[in-house]
Amino acid sequence: MDPSTLSLFAATPQQIEASSRRTGASAWGNGMTLDQYVQRDLDLQKSECGRDGKLMIWVLAPRNDPETLDFLCSCETFLRTGLTARKNPNSPSDSEPLIEQVECYGVASVFTPPFNRGKGYARLMMSLLHWILAGNNMSPNIRFPSDIWGPQPVSPSGMGNAIFSALSSDVGLFYESCNPDTADRTKKNGWIIRGTRTARWNPKVDVPVTPAITSTSGNWRWLTHEEINQLCTQDAERMRADLRARWFDVSSVSSSKTKILFTFLPSGGVEAFQRERLQYFWEKENIVHCGVALSVPRSDLTNDSTNDLGTVQAFVAWTLELRPPAPRTLLVTRLHAPSPDYISEIVRRIWEYSIQHDIQVVEIWNFPSELREVGYRSAERWFVPFGGEEGEFEFERALHLPAFKWYGYGPQRMTDTADAVANDSTSEKVDESEIEWMFNEKFCWC
Repeated sequence: MDPSTLSLFAATPQQIEASSRRTGASAWGNGMTLDQYVQRDLDLQKSECGRDGKLMIWVLAPRNDPETLDFLCSCETFLRTGLTARKNPNSPSDSEPLIEQVECYGVASVFTPPFNRGKGYARLMMSLLHWILAGNNMSPNIRFPSDIWGPQPVSPSGMGNAIFSALSSDVGLFYESCNPDTADRTKKNGWIIRGTRTARWNPKVDVPVTPAITSTSGNWRWLTHEEINQLCTQDAERMRADLRARWFDVSSVSSSKTKILFTFLPSGGVEAFQRERLQYFWEKENIVHCGVALSVPRSDLTNDSTNDLGTVQAFVAWTLELRPPAPRTLLVTRLHAPSPDYISEIVRRIWEYSIQHDIQVVEIWNFPSELREVGYRSAERWFVPFGGEEGEFEFERALHLPAFKWYGYGPQRMTDTADAVANDSTSEKVDESEIEWMFNEKFCWC
């Protein structure tokens, strides 16, 4: 393979359908006919998280035939909104961090057909993808190797400004060596795995049902898909406050190496994507609810405002994996509780829902550390660890590994213009170990 003869291109409508049919014919299409799978993909393109060009399909193809239907491999990207926190370069003191709303991307559906595997196509595609996502924001220390890969791929209008991107790896450390500037596999400047801690539980079926815990400060209520979408807008604002609080926590520790915090936001259809991609399965069972929340009604509501969530103090949202032959699984997408006082009732409600809907497995990614002790102690009453009584309530999973790539210039330089940074050799490089991924939960998977 001569990589200089290939490049990465935005897929044509015909290539988009061909890509969907390729992936749908694989194990990814289990439980659906090929036409149903293709229609599902078309629906996701029209969904809130996919429409208006936010979902893009990319193909690796010959430079002299970019529209061929015999492209070598493909992938998808979702434009998303994120937040970052860092030291404010314009502030004389460290009293307040600079919190910025930024462009970021989720990368998904990396697929090479079997007859093209083992030839380096996927690695080349992912290396080129960095320049599509962040070509305008790449560190001046990173040069595109045009002598090896040919001319740099061109970002479509409006792209190329990513501060970070993330993907979920089912192939271990493969993406770490998908470097933006070299084909040397010993270099690890691609997507770095971070946060594989997993709770996986089986609901007990012989636990006596007890009255729900009541609260004098609000009411617990089951949430529909639409209500969770509404809640995610409120949650995004809360995340900004939590990001600020976390910055003060890490800044107060003299030994802390953290220089940057980042997160995806669940609003804009991002969290909803987790259910929409599986809607074909749960809709057949007439499932209505997919979360629970403790909310305080607003005092200014009329009696007709029954759909308003009020102010939500704590909540959990989930999606359901009901595709055969896998066990019926509830996957928590987002969990928020301001203190451990709320978590016992959240765990109980998850168990209650699981029994009602014949759920066999409950899975939570990166259970919040401040809630873990009380949460796991509560779980012992309602659940057993996946695999039996002798199992662990928490483990490091080997699949769906979250991995991120940081494109920013560093905590002092991120808002400077590209020209200013290019002319400044003192620009600080931030190591991945100095970056903390907050809210690394299922909601941002794609």
